[in-house]
Order: sequence, then C-alpha cells, then structure tokens
Amino acid sequence: MKETTPQLVIASFHLHFFYRTLYDKLYKAPCANNYVIDMKSSLLTLVFSVAFVALLTTTFFMPASATIVAESVKFEPKYMDLTNPEEIVTATIRFGDPYSEEVLNIDPATVLLEGSLPLLSWNTGTKPPEFIADFDGYMVRDILWAKVYHMGAMEPNPHGKYMVYLTITGELYDETPFTGTGHIKVTVPQSSPPPPPPP
Repeated sequence: MKETTPQLVIASFHLHFFYRTLYDKLYKAPCANNYVIDMKSSLLTLVFSVAFVALLTTTFFMPASATIVAESVKFEPKYMDLTNPEEIVTATIRFGDPYSEEVLNIDPATVLLEGSLPLLSWNTGTKPPEFIADFDGYMVRDILWAKVYHMGAMEPNPHGKYMVYLTITGELYDETPFTGTGHIKVTVPQSSPPPPPPP
C-alpha cells in the first residue's frame, strides 16, 4: 500500500463532509412556504458517494506491481581476466514459474547492469524462454574492478581470484519491474596494472 493512503483517506472524508454541508445549505434551505427542496441534494449526495467509494476502492485494493525476481542470470564468459577482458559480456536471463514466459516481454530500453550500464544488443530464446543481453566487455571490466576494490582485496597485492556478483534490473513492457543477480569469476594476475579509481 502506498505511503500516501492515510492522507488520501483523511482528505476524502474531509471533502465528503464539506460537500455534504454545502449541499445541505444550498438545497435544503426552507422556502417562503416552509417547503424543503431535497431532490437535488439527494442526487448530488448519491453522485458524490459513488465517487467517494470508487476512490477508496482504488486506493485500498489496486495491487502494486510486484517485482519479478529472475530465476537465473548466467554470464558468459564465466571467467574474466581483468587485464584482458572480452569485448562482449553476455547475460542470459530466465524467469521461474509462473512468470517464465514474461521474460520475453522485457523492455530492452530499461535494462541496466548494476543500475548504470545499458545493453549493447539483445535477443530472445523460446526453448526455454530467455532474454539475452550483450554488454560492453570493457565497461563490465571496470565495474568488476571497482567491486573487487570495494571488497577490500586490492592492498597490498590485488592479484588473486574473486567471485563477483552483478545485478541486472529493468522493466517489462507493462512497467512491471524485475531484478536478477549472477556472478563472474574474476582473475587478477600478479603483473596487472593498477585498477581504475572506484566510481
């Protein structure tokens, strides 16, 4: 439920009583012969009540879009030498049941690696349903360098092997968000140059 729901409900009740009081004053005022005109008041009150109920129903019962968590995200290459990265890094995304077919509805324009790197190209497969995203390998290498740096493994010698997790986020065409995480095994040779500064 949205954080603004209590404020909307309170505001709706205030509006309800305000308009009810206004209608009573305008349309239920006694005439010269003490005859009370009530038809317009009843009609307006009915219209407002229907709108009020519709507002409450929408506020309380409209479901928010749930984030789909990918069943698997597999990167290719599985291993990367940070001093000699591949030009392209490919991520294959699959959703689990009951959303497995929805992976074919991913909007490529929304797909980001680690919240910042857009894809270069994309494709889909149907057996099983999967979304295949290609990313710039050198940009992925820089992200991996920064992650290894923040793992506290860079001083005094950065060389070694690390498993680095990467997250992909995006939306379907109907704006349903999704997220998925996979990993690449990273090798930092002993003779490697110093990593780029962390972002």
